[in-house]
Order: sequence, then structure tokens, then C-alpha cells
Amino acid sequence: MILFNAPALWRRAKFLALAALLAAMAGMAPAETAAADAKIVKNDYMIDAVDPGIKLFVREKMQAGNTTFTKDNIVLFLHGATYPSTPDFDLQFKDYSWADRLVKQGYVVYMVDYRNYGFSTREKALDQPAKDNKPVTRSYLAIRDIGAAVDDIIKKRKVKSVNLIGWSWGAMLGGYYASLHSDKVSRLVMFAPAYAFTQHTNLGPGSGLQNKRKPFEFNYGVGAYRLGSEAANDKRWEGEIPVDDKDSYRDKAAAHAFSVAALATDPTSGSRNPPSLRAPNGVLEDTFQQATGRRMWNASSIYAPTLVIAGEYDTWSFPEDREGLMRDLTNAPKKKSVLIKDATHFVLFEKNRVPFFEAIEAFLKE
Repeated sequence: MILFNAPALWRRAKFLALAALLAAMAGMAPAETAAADAKIVKNDYMIDAVDPGIKLFVREKMQAGNTTFTKDNIVLFLHGATYPSTPDFDLQFKDYSWADRLVKQGYVVYMVDYRNYGFSTREKALDQPAKDNKPVTRSYLAIRDIGAAVDDIIKKRKVKSVNLIGWSWGAMLGGYYASLHSDKVSRLVMFAPAYAFTQHTNLGPGSGLQNKRKPFEFNYGVGAYRLGSEAANDKRWEGEIPVDDKDSYRDKAAAHAFSVAALATDPTSGSRNPPSLRAPNGVLEDTFQQATGRRMWNASSIYAPTLVIAGEYDTWSFPEDREGLMRDLTNAPKKKSVLIKDATHFVLFEKNRVPFFEAIEAFLKE
């Protein structure tokens, strides 16, 4: 016979009830409180690209002591056209690290720099005047780098597939990769994707990417790479904010912190005035081709659940791009499109970023 101490049980029940109440008052369940306080472990390492002589930088983040790796709890971030992965997804300013936010929810997070970006191998063309070479890091090479990262994670963590979250060009690359390797993609999040809108004024006909003498030819005069400075990024960002008070959308200190972190990924950035990093132009050539009716891939070849999401005032991803994706995603077992109001291409760093994060988190759990 087992005897129960009723007064002790009653005291314990009251203690648990009080603990639950305090956690609820804090807006989190007890398990969530523990997750929020969990220590985050970071591991930076290099992997071999598919092509000889190319090394790729990978960052891994997870909760200390984590031993659970599944196709549903692993996320690989894919960066955009100008900046590498770490300032995009792991900005160490206040609570702006998207990677840390997901880790606190139990995800194992990875990010990779494509060749010629960030801490990955830079080819000789990056050390020569830009005009001396054609654009580097074309999309077909970038998805080879994504494939190397995916395969490394799958082998290391013994899973069959991973979640992909791509921003801007990273969204396009995620779609391109998934159209070829859907079996390795658990879910695909396309954040601010351009796709096949043939009247894209920033990227297609009439833009600076067009050869004015041969309208359907890319302007190779842009060279191998371009330079990205804090002022240039700020100008583009402010150009999308539709109100006079630009700081009503964002914390100016966060924008500065992002620029500092981004410039630190290029060892030559301080050698120029103003400081600037080298950003490969392969993305510009491929996006121009796509925006003039010569697409590289078709979303009908994607067989993974897909979320298409963007800010209301994004000028890289037009509504027509996202409508085209939703139309062509005929074989995705699930497809969803979300528009974040009062947000731009940089919504992940804006004051209205929480609804954006929550929409993606909900999709990852579906």
C-alpha cells in the first residue's frame, strides 16, 4: 500500500499553480520560460564546396545539450544578393537575431555564405577591378553551394531533409534548389522573392541592368562585383518606407548595427572611403534574365510545402512575382501567401517584425 501525505501534496499543488501563474503573467508557459533562458551554442566551421578549391563558411546554432535532430527542427537560412548570412540572420543587437529566436523555440539553425560572400572563399576576380571580369557567383553556382551545405547537414545530423528559409535572392535560390531537390526540403519559406514579372522596373527592362544598345542583353559593364556601403543600403531602405519619419518603421541604431556587422565580413571594406564590401554581380545577371522572360527554373517543379511572404512596400519582390509563384506552385502539397502590412524588404529588422516572424513560425509547425 502506498500512503500519500495530503498536506504535502496540497502545498506542492499550490506551488505548481503559483509557478504556472507567474509564467503566464510573463507571457510564457513554464517550458517556454526554460527555452528562453537556454544557453545557445555557436559553432562556425568550413566545408568543401562541390567545386575544387572553394571553401564555404557555415554557422550552426542550437540550445546547449540538444540531442534532437529531425527534418522538422532543422533550418538552413539562405542570404540575399548583397550581404552574407551572419548579419542577415544572426545580428547580435538587442533581440534582432532571427537565428537566436528560432533556437529558443527548439530549432537547430544553420546559415551558409555562398562563394565570394562573407567568410567563404573569394575568387581572384574579387581582388581585381570589377570591370575586368564578368559577374561572379551565378545562381547555378550558388545552388551548388546550398547543395553542399544541405548535404553536409543531412549527413552530419542523419536526417533526410531540412527546412529552407531564403530572403530576397536567397528566396529565389531556395526555389531553384527545391525545384531540383524537393526530396531534401521539408518546407520552403520564400521571403521577398522575385520570380518572373517581366515589367520589373528595378531589375528588368529600362533598369540599369539593361544594355541600352541591345535591350534584351544584360549590361556586362557592371562587372564582376559592386560595392555596398552603409549609406547606399540606408538610401534603398528609406526609399521603401512610405512616410517622412523613416525611423517610425525602424530603430536607426539597428540599421547601423547591421551595416557594421556586414562590413566586418569583408576584410577589405576599411580600405575604401566610405567603407564598403564587395558584392558579387552574378545575381544581377540572373535576375535580369528572369525579369525579361528567361526564367532559370519553374515553381511547378517544387514538391515541398511552400510559404511566400513579403512586406507591403517591398520593391524587389513585386505582388506580380508572388502571384506568379502561387500560380505555378501546382505540385506543392501546401502553398500559402502572406503579406505583412506596413513593412518593407527589410521587415526582419523593422518594428513590425513580430507578425512576420510569427507567420513563418506557424508555417514551420503546420
